[in-house]
Amino acid sequence: MCAAHERYGVRMPSERTRRKAKLGRYMEALRERVEPRLIPERVAELLETSRTTVSRLESGNQRVNLHLLHALLGLYGATEEERAEAVSLWRAARQDTTVVEYQADLHAKYVAFRRDERDAVAEYDLELSTVPGQLQTTAYAAAIAAAAHRFNVRRGPDWEERATAERLDRQRLLEGPSPLRLHVLLGEGVIGTVVGGPAVMAEQLRHLLEMGERDNITIQIVPFTAGAVGTMSGPAIVLEFDDPEDPYSVYLESAAGGDLVDNDQDVAAFLGAFEDTVAVALPAAESAARIQAALDELTRDDGHAREVAHE
Repeated sequence: MCAAHERYGVRMPSERTRRKAKLGRYMEALRERVEPRLIPERVAELLETSRTTVSRLESGNQRVNLHLLHALLGLYGATEEERAEAVSLWRAARQDTTVVEYQADLHAKYVAFRRDERDAVAEYDLELSTVPGQLQTTAYAAAIAAAAHRFNVRRGPDWEERATAERLDRQRLLEGPSPLRLHVLLGEGVIGTVVGGPAVMAEQLRHLLEMGERDNITIQIVPFTAGAVGTMSGPAIVLEFDDPEDPYSVYLESAAGGDLVDNDQDVAAFLGAFEDTVAVALPAAESAARIQAALDELTRDDGHAREVAHE
């Protein structure tokens, strides 16, 4: 991979994207409308192209050139309106240039998740052990990275700086005229675990309180008394899109890289688990009060510790 790919995350042409998939579904529907027996192999034969090219177009893994697109539309007997729609989708796929910082350092499925996150209208995070990246302060994130140093050896000595840039890029999705809607469920242990020391954790708790005041962000605490909730195996992120053909996807985070879930039944199960957990979580106002109480206790204990040290 060249330096430009490593630094700027330039997408390789073989990667599947949501916009290419939308074009692919549209073209597949036109093909099947003509005649069910007009399989990709036959299309390839008639247009003197490869079956792989046709199949990869329909699966969203390849964006064919405009000449071949028009040839396909002609073969499928597309109307003028259908041609216009197909070309519009083709152009949207061409402009699908979401950049993921330092792509070469990141797991492929995480990169795919980040591109999906860019297209999402809402994100639902179930996190029982740490503050999710969207809401982390720089110091808190650095402390988390330091604790996971054994997993970061392959990424080089300046990984922390690159990871900070990547996290800030994600957080920008929460800003602007049409910000991402974020709903986070935090385990109560998250706000009680002093990550990075009292000063770092106090800053993080204040940040949660500030972010929770935004109209597009909802933060709820899952109290200890709720018992076992949702999925206890690790963080789960559900993304919602405005495309009725593909309304949700799931990303499961892990230290080793994470995984994408797009099976409809599995996605529905994770969405249901999130909704079940919302039902036992504290309301947003009570959650803010719980965070404030944790902050008050932390700063009070820290102040007392400083007084004892001074004496």
